[in-house]
Amino acid sequence: MKNFIIIIASIIMALASHAAQPQAQAQGLRHFAWGIDVGSSIDLSGNDLSSIDISTYFGYKNSVIRTLGVGVDLRNSLGNSCTMIPVYAMLRTNFSSALTLCFADIRSGYSFNSLNTAAKSNGLFLSAGLGFNLYTSATVHSHIILSYSYNDLKPDDSLGFPRFTHSLSAMSVKIGVNF
Repeated sequence: MKNFIIIIASIIMALASHAAQPQAQAQGLRHFAWGIDVGSSIDLSGNDLSSIDISTYFGYKNSVIRTLGVGVDLRNSLGNSCTMIPVYAMLRTNFSSALTLCFADIRSGYSFNSLNTAAKSNGLFLSAGLGFNLYTSATVHSHIILSYSYNDLKPDDSLGFPRFTHSLSAMSVKIGVNF
């Protein structure tokens, strides 16, 4: 819980510092994108790994691409103390230079998983989602994203019976902002 509070405080300080930047400096960084998403994932695979998620990312943006970059998630499981940390490349775009209601959010990478076992179960991470714009201005976009994610897990029988026999499939809802 202490780490969660530190993360939230860091996010608030980062948002405040970005808002305080002079407009001339922001013009020089017009192709730099960064953002934060907060939400929850519901485990569809029966592994008891539903989680609270925090995502941060940064990269490139232009009139068609909202974000092309890299990011990291922190996914803390609700039913136990399992943690998954996917590191990924991402593409967020509406495939048009016109302002639209929806956009695609695609992520692919590698997840570092701590599943309360001696052996780590790291593996492939994939996510595909559909985002909906809530508020859009010249510098700020807020949104809701509905997505499906896949996280490769290896079977664990260190407890004497098979656990995590299926890789993690989850549906996520996240609300976020990107600049």
